[in-house]
Amino acid sequence: MSRTALAGAAARTARTAAVLLVIATGAVALPHLMQGSPAIAALGPSATPEQITAYDARIGLDENVFAALGHWLGNALHGDLGRSLINNVPVTTELANRVPVTLELFLAGQLVALAVAVPIALASAWRPGGLLDRTATTVTFVSLAAPGFVLGLLLIYVCAVQLRVLPATGWVPFTEDPAQNLRHLVLPALTLGLTEAAVFTRTLRAQLMDTLDQPYITAARSRGMGTRRLLVRRALRPSSLPLVTLVGIGIGTSLGGSVLVETLFAVPGIGSLVAGAINSRDFPVLQAVIVVSATGVVLATLVVDLLYRRLDPRIAHDHR
Repeated sequence: MSRTALAGAAARTARTAAVLLVIATGAVALPHLMQGSPAIAALGPSATPEQITAYDARIGLDENVFAALGHWLGNALHGDLGRSLINNVPVTTELANRVPVTLELFLAGQLVALAVAVPIALASAWRPGGLLDRTATTVTFVSLAAPGFVLGLLLIYVCAVQLRVLPATGWVPFTEDPAQNLRHLVLPALTLGLTEAAVFTRTLRAQLMDTLDQPYITAARSRGMGTRRLLVRRALRPSSLPLVTLVGIGIGTSLGGSVLVETLFAVPGIGSLVAGAINSRDFPVLQAVIVVSATGVVLATLVVDLLYRRLDPRIAHDHR
């Protein structure tokens, strides 16, 4: 590896560490920033002074923010993210049980979104203004305007209430029963995926139309290259960079969407864990989820950067 590449990697690592440190500071400062007494809000007005003191010690309110941050980071480096204030279970145990569920839901949702968006965007960009293009534009506009929970409720009504082909709520781990796991996965994955598909379709269509106007595409057409080969081999790859970005960003934004979807479909993932922690003011859980989610976003950003360089070698050349 060249000296320039090493310097770039070191700078990227330093920026990543700085971002995570700022996020961890904000997470640890959450109870300090809350108006009033978090202990009274969580334990109720009948809490004794001893209970309030114990509660404050557990969430770091007996120290200033920087001292609490130092203790939290020291424990986190040893794999200790604290214990839940509600059920006294280690937060790492909660995350280990719930992260795979949310990841499975996220990946299934992204597959649905890509499976819907890519062929529609290709067909729409090839014949802009046609019937399919006008229909896709209208549907994506409506999808972007409608809240995600509306689509989820509609899917529950049609597939679970009327047709009774899929369960409305609940979850079965894949390791216990793969078939039942997939049946419970379909509706929440469709809710997430179809919502994302609208954004993917509009973005990819716009990029494809720009790519199809390039001279090398015109030259390929003049040589009689088939439509499928032209779209998939020549136009799709250079047009997919914004789509890669959207998928990477989706890892961060999926937490917000998963809170709604997992609560609606009773899926025991990170989203439902966050919703419960907010309602019960379980600060150790919230702090851990914020930092772990931020770490996932940072790693996803690095992966997106690597994919960019793979899809378009000019990017890597420009950074030399």
